[in-house]
Amino acid sequence: MIILQGTALPEPCVVTIGKFEGIHRGHRAGIERVVQFAKTQRIKSAVVAFSPHPHAVLCGTSYSPLFTRIERLFLLEQLGVDYLLEYPFDAALMQMTAAQFCMVLFNNLQAEAVILGEGFRFGHKRMGTLSFLRETAKKCGRSVEAVPPVQNFDMAAPISTSTIRALLAQSGIPDLTQAARLLGFPFFAMGVVTQGRQLGRTMGFPTLNLYPPADKFLPRYGVYATQTMINGTLYNSISNIGQRPTVNEGAVAPTIETHLLGVAHDNNGNKKPPSAGGIQVDSLYGTKIRVDFIKFIRAEIKFDGLQALQNQIALDVTHVKDFYTTTSAPVSTP
Repeated sequence: MIILQGTALPEPCVVTIGKFEGIHRGHRAGIERVVQFAKTQRIKSAVVAFSPHPHAVLCGTSYSPLFTRIERLFLLEQLGVDYLLEYPFDAALMQMTAAQFCMVLFNNLQAEAVILGEGFRFGHKRMGTLSFLRETAKKCGRSVEAVPPVQNFDMAAPISTSTIRALLAQSGIPDLTQAARLLGFPFFAMGVVTQGRQLGRTMGFPTLNLYPPADKFLPRYGVYATQTMINGTLYNSISNIGQRPTVNEGAVAPTIETHLLGVAHDNNGNKKPPSAGGIQVDSLYGTKIRVDFIKFIRAEIKFDGLQALQNQIALDVTHVKDFYTTTSAPVSTP
């Protein structure tokens, strides 16, 4: 996938356009159709994604997208997209009329065909409709296709990023299972393993530490059953998201700490020998990993000293191992 920034594509393409914050099942249906249709036309496929996120521009407040830029790039690459154009969401775009937007789409972006969700609106004050876009496309000798919304399994409404965010952030038990059903894969975090204070090692539970960027959306702080992708191998694991109040005073940047449980899977979901999980943490500093969040175990709390924390970690590890004993195969991954 070729990544571009700006307001133009270098060659004729089949194009879709939007925020694409979550790359959930609804987004994926449209993107997969773009890739498929482009292949039949023997031209390139392109996703045009607004950057920065429109919420940050329109509301003037900090906003944490469901996935970081690096994570969205990873998801789009899995779908076989040829081009990702990061289109600036700014005052010029917001003032653009529907007619002007169409001209940008068919001229600058060289869209031979446009594939969008049925609810897509565009132009100043969102005055542009798919009907208007189709009329303009016809005059330009181009085509427009609308993809029906993918329905939420349990609600009479299309899948939305806001629904997924609410499932992950709810104050009780984050509903990771339902969020994964709507996404089409488990919620995850990607990052580079960084050396920490190595307290986990002294307690017998060495961890791989990720320090997510400030704009990374995170579910409720706490302990999770996870699966961790390292160099193409998926390991059963346990992770803590949070500020580690037992060893830190005051507000600190959140950390994702992951302990591998010694069970690994290949890319087909087949278990590898237990020894395959015996990986040395020190050897992974600087390695990019992906942590998939599978099940919420408990909220993060402050313990009365390291011994109490160590005792609880041992219980948490046993709990997660028992969970995976009854889970026959890894949850589907992106």
